[in-house]
Amino acid sequence: MRIFLQISLSLLLINGSVGSIFKTATKGKCQPIDIPYCKDALPYNLTYSSSTMPQDQTSLVSSVEHFKPVIKTKCNANIQFFICSVFAPMCPPSMPQAVTSCRSVCEQVKKDCYGLYKEFEIQWPELLNCSKFPEEPELCMNPLTADKIHSRPQVSAASSCPSDLIDVDPVDPHGVCATNCGGDVMFSSEDKKSARGWMQLWGSVNGIISLFIYLTYLIDRHRFHFPEKCVFYLSLCLMLFSIPYLFPFFLTYSTMACDKLMNGEQFLAYSGWENTNCLLSFTLTYYFGMAANFWWLMYLSAGRKWVPEGIEACGNYVHLVAWGSSALMTIAVLITHKVDASELTGICSVGNQDPRTLLAFSLLPRTAVILIGACFILAGFSSMCSERVAFRGRGTDTSKLEKLMVKMGLFCILYILPNVIYIVCESYHYLILTQFYPNVWGCKQTGGVEAGLCKRPKQPQPELYLLGVIMPLAVGISCLMWIFSPKTFNAWQRFLCCGLCSSAPTKPLGPSARPLLEPPSAPLPQPPAGTSASQPHYVPMSTHSHNVWRPSKVV
Repeated sequence: MRIFLQISLSLLLINGSVGSIFKTATKGKCQPIDIPYCKDALPYNLTYSSSTMPQDQTSLVSSVEHFKPVIKTKCNANIQFFICSVFAPMCPPSMPQAVTSCRSVCEQVKKDCYGLYKEFEIQWPELLNCSKFPEEPELCMNPLTADKIHSRPQVSAASSCPSDLIDVDPVDPHGVCATNCGGDVMFSSEDKKSARGWMQLWGSVNGIISLFIYLTYLIDRHRFHFPEKCVFYLSLCLMLFSIPYLFPFFLTYSTMACDKLMNGEQFLAYSGWENTNCLLSFTLTYYFGMAANFWWLMYLSAGRKWVPEGIEACGNYVHLVAWGSSALMTIAVLITHKVDASELTGICSVGNQDPRTLLAFSLLPRTAVILIGACFILAGFSSMCSERVAFRGRGTDTSKLEKLMVKMGLFCILYILPNVIYIVCESYHYLILTQFYPNVWGCKQTGGVEAGLCKRPKQPQPELYLLGVIMPLAVGISCLMWIFSPKTFNAWQRFLCCGLCSSAPTKPLGPSARPLLEPPSAPLPQPPAGTSASQPHYVPMSTHSHNVWRPSKVV
């Protein structure tokens, strides 16, 4: 915003040759005002058209556009009226001549707004040189004391925001009424303080667990292959997803979630482009949150046919789907300027204030991922159950398959249950926003406080919102199912000791124990004719080799 304002102020100096109409007015006629930005800001409809000056409406509109950043700062209550009276002066039908603002109005505007130009080390535009404006008792306009004009100019009443909100763009009838930074609209100060503590606690827990899981994969990479790799990329996403929840340790609420007007007023971010911390927290929470869901889906879809070699060959496509889909959704949110901050947590995401964006970019995609994943789970367990029956029919040991089924079941439950609870909480948030948005942030679109329609709803239940904050951070526990084993302990022991740790002592054999390599009392059966004695004999696990969740052969 500051850079854009500085560029705009600089352009005013370049475009100083575009003089105002009243400056060259000698003899002409009245014509309708064709400058869109000034039609609703002036109490008259006709402006002066001089025969000595070509009426290039495009140049006039462009010149007024350069002043929009200055007008939006509200440095003076009459700044828009003053600027529009310069480029579109009043033309009384009874005496066609240009009637612009009085010198006193120009001096008051310059007094209040000169600090903006001084801050950027830019001179006051020559076009607005107050010495060139008429001085009372000459014919001129003064929105406060209009005693020199037969009708007092008054800016037409526009819709306004509630008193405890900030009108970011007063001249836009469809603008947003932003929440005052630190204001209590949907939640109380106690609710925000409680949410701050819980998000720090669960953010730390989820971050530590996810980091440990991913480091386990890095130090023992040869042990894991696709589709188990999907679980570790999932843990990486969850670890990065937790970072914004740790921001309160070193950032204030306003630094995380608020934007600032040129006049110093701070408001809760609703587009997210001005605050770097807000943009960063959105990227981490939304992008990696959606990527985690896609990696979980990739794992289930790959696990349907548990053939590591085939999945390794398609690994690049799996990465493309998981990372690429999340990137497209993130870019769509950024392009539409739908990044907004949560009043409760101060973390920026999408759909915190607008119910439509919440439905389009959060609720529907997450629900679709969970439903598709549930279908993969049902198909996978159906396949595993049929294999278990087939193994038992042939007398094959099914203990490992049963352990895999238990492991898969716990993993799916610990992942799906928090996400389902989160979707329920987001659905409740959607219902609340359908009541709050038209009466709070979209108040001007419904007629403003003047229409009497901006009646504040009752504050929602903070417990459900707090549950929605915790549930995404509890998903990391599900990934522990894939590393919670003695192999993980041995891998970390080798890594931390750098191979210098001594091996565990071998337990002495008891009197009744038999050595593992004791020669058999009876000779082993000879292999069939034509079969090498050194080759192990493989027994197929199932004839349904196209529908297997584990390697298709065992010794």
